[in-house]
Amino acid sequence: MRPMKNGKTGPALVLCQKTSGDEMEVVVKCSIGCEQKEASLAAEVIGACLAADLGLPIPEPFLVELDPNFIGSIPDVEHRDRMAMSNFVAFGSKHVTGQYSAWTNGNLISEGMLPNAAAVFAFDAIIQNPDRRDGNPNCLVRGDEIRIIDHELAFAHGLILFWKAPWVLGGLQNLETPGLHIFRAGLMGRAIDYTPIRKAWIDLSDARISEYGNAVPTEWGVATKSVASALQLIKDARDNIDACITEIQRVLQ
Repeated sequence: MRPMKNGKTGPALVLCQKTSGDEMEVVVKCSIGCEQKEASLAAEVIGACLAADLGLPIPEPFLVELDPNFIGSIPDVEHRDRMAMSNFVAFGSKHVTGQYSAWTNGNLISEGMLPNAAAVFAFDAIIQNPDRRDGNPNCLVRGDEIRIIDHELAFAHGLILFWKAPWVLGGLQNLETPGLHIFRAGLMGRAIDYTPIRKAWIDLSDARISEYGNAVPTEWGVATKSVASALQLIKDARDNIDACITEIQRVLQ
């Protein structure tokens, strides 16, 4: 339908047909535009599955098959070439409509928004997502409602030298830097109830977490190692969620 205005990965708005035959507008992200190619798309899938189970507000995720005939019909040369060079399975999110706007520094965390904002901050901290920051919020807002998007940079802890886990003292030190997370300033000094956050993480079973990996298509086979690393991080964080929350509290004090 058109290129999206924002997004360094070069996403496009595509009218897709579901297996049921229904049509839906989907924001499609192709492997060629991502830093880690298929591994980045795998991070999107795992992040979406985890966020849904944690009750976080994300757009409905999809795997999108890029048919060669469709690719050949795209009039925009840049996007036609981008899709042609990509894995034929892409990642997509249902297009968010209805007067949502991008989060800005002027937005405040209301009392109604507080539980979701705190849960999202914990989610990003644990999955090592560096990409919800001032200037690139990856968060849409409408009143007290938010929608979080774009998690392709998460679970990259295996690429970080001297990485510290989020349940270790100092493991979230980077989040102490002003502007590195859009919600930190608004959460500092607030009375946050961590009980729902803790329960949501503890309720994740090994079998359920394994299903996240099964949701990653076999066509992204080169991402196998990063998928295993992501699933292990989730399991370890669940098993150490109290220590994770202690570290989160420390950076929000």
